Amino acid sequence: MGENAEFGKIRSVLWPIHNFELKKFLPMSFLMFSVLFVYTAVRDLKDVFVQNYAALGGTEMIAPLKGIFVLPTSLLVAMVFASLVSKFGMQKTFYIVVSFFATFFFVFAFFLFPNANKIHWSAETMIRMKEHSPGFLCYIIPCIGNWAYSLFFILAETWGSLAISSLFWFFANQITKKTEVNRFYALYSLIGNIGVYFAGKTTEQMSKIEGKGAAEFDKNVKLLISTAVVFCIISMILYYYINKVVLADPKLYDPSQVKPKKKKAKVGFLAGIKIVFSNKYLFLIFMLPICYGVGMNIYEGIFKAHIKAMSKDPNDTGRVMGQLSQITAISTILLTFLSTYILRTFKWKYAALVTPVAFIALGTVFFLLMIHGKMGGTHFLGMSVPVAALWLGMIVDAFAKGIKYCLFDTTKGIAYRPLDPETQAQGQGAVEIVGGRGGKGLGAIISMMFTSVMFPGSKLLDHVYSFFALFLVILVSWIASCNGLGTLYEKKVAEAEGKN
Repeated sequence: MGENAEFGKIRSVLWPIHNFELKKFLPMSFLMFSVLFVYTAVRDLKDVFVQNYAALGGTEMIAPLKGIFVLPTSLLVAMVFASLVSKFGMQKTFYIVVSFFATFFFVFAFFLFPNANKIHWSAETMIRMKEHSPGFLCYIIPCIGNWAYSLFFILAETWGSLAISSLFWFFANQITKKTEVNRFYALYSLIGNIGVYFAGKTTEQMSKIEGKGAAEFDKNVKLLISTAVVFCIISMILYYYINKVVLADPKLYDPSQVKPKKKKAKVGFLAGIKIVFSNKYLFLIFMLPICYGVGMNIYEGIFKAHIKAMSKDPNDTGRVMGQLSQITAISTILLTFLSTYILRTFKWKYAALVTPVAFIALGTVFFLLMIHGKMGGTHFLGMSVPVAALWLGMIVDAFAKGIKYCLFDTTKGIAYRPLDPETQAQGQGAVEIVGGRGGKGLGAIISMMFTSVMFPGSKLLDHVYSFFALFLVILVSWIASCNGLGTLYEKKVAEAEGKN
C-alpha cells in the first residue's frame, strides 16, 4: 500500500510506475511486445500455410499436427531447454533459443517457402500413398508430404509456449522485485497484447489485395516473416541491455528483494496421472484444463474449417487471421480489467464459472448458426449466414482465449492455495503435465477419430452435429467440475482459517 500511496487513484490503476523505474519497466515491456509480435505473426501464417498452400491440406491437417507432432516436439524442446540452461546458463540459452528460431524463420521465408513445390511431395504421390494406406493415415500423409509447412506449424506452436513462458516470464520472475510484481505484471501483459494487435494488423493489411491472388501474398509472406526475424533480434538486444545496464543499477535490481520462485515438483506423465486420479480435489482441478483444451479444439476445428470454406485464396485466410488476432488483443486488454473486478467481488466458484458459462453460451449460438446454414438457412440479423458465422466465430474465439489468459489461468492457480505445500507442488506439476498437454492432445485425437478413423477422408464440416454434441458434453462437465471444486475449495479455506 505504501508503494502506491504517492499515486493518485487513477494513476494507481492505469500507470503505477515510478519515473526511476522506467529504465527497467520499458525495456521489459518492449521485450514482451517483441516476443508476442513474433508469436502472433507466425501463428497467423501457420494456419494460412496449412489451409491454403499445403497440397491436399486444409483444416483437417491441424489435428494430426497438434496431436502427433506438436506434443512430442514440445516435450523434446522442454528437455533440450533444461539441458541448455544447465550447461550454458539462462543468458546464453536465451540467445541460443531465439537465434535458432530467427534462423529457421529466415531460412523458411527465403529458401523453403519459395521452393515448396520442389521439396514437397506432389499431390499425385500423396494420393497414391493414401490409396495403399490405412484410413487413419489420410491426413498424416499430407503432414509429411508438406514437411516444410508442417515444420513451420510445429515451431510456431513451440515458440508460443517456449518464448512466452520459459524465456520471458522466467526472466521476469528472476529480476522483478516483490514490490514491483503487482504493479508491473499486469502492464507487461497489456503492452504485450499491443504487440499482438500490431502483428494482427500487419497480417490483415498485407492480405488486403484484390484480384492478385496468392502471388502477391507470397511476397508479403517474406516481408512479414522478415519483420518477425527483426523483432527476434530486437528481443536479444533488449535482453542484453537489461542484463548489462538495468540489472547493474542497485535501485532497480536487488536479488534479496526478488520474488522467490516456487519450486515445482518434477512429475512424469504416468506419475501425474496417478496423482490426479487419487485425489478428488486435484482431479477436479485437472478437469479444468482438460475441458478447456478439448472444448477449444472442438470449437476451433469447426471454426477454422469454416474459415477455409469461406476463403478463395491465402489473402482471405490471412485477412481473417489478422482480424482475429486484433480482436483477441482488444478483448484480452478489456477482460484484464473486468477479471480484476470479478476476482475482487465474487467467490472463487462464481469467478471460475464465468469462463465455461460464457463459452458454452456463445459457442452454442455459433454452432446453431452453422447448423442453420446446413439446414438451408441463408440470413441471420441482416447478414448472410456464412458471414455472420465467420464474425461470430471470431468473437467467440477471441473471447475464449482472452478470458483464459485473464481469468481461467488465475482461478486455476488460486485453487491450489488451500492445499498443503507438498500436495500443492505435486498437484500443480501433475495438472500442468497431464492436464495442459492432455487437453490439446485429446481434442486433436477426437478430431482425428472422426476424419481419419470412423470416416476416413471426411471433412470437419461434415461432423458439425456430432461436434456440437461433444462441445456441450465437455462444457457441461467443465461447469460441473467448477461447481464441485468450488464447494470443496470453500471447505478447505474454512478449515485452514479454523486452524489459524
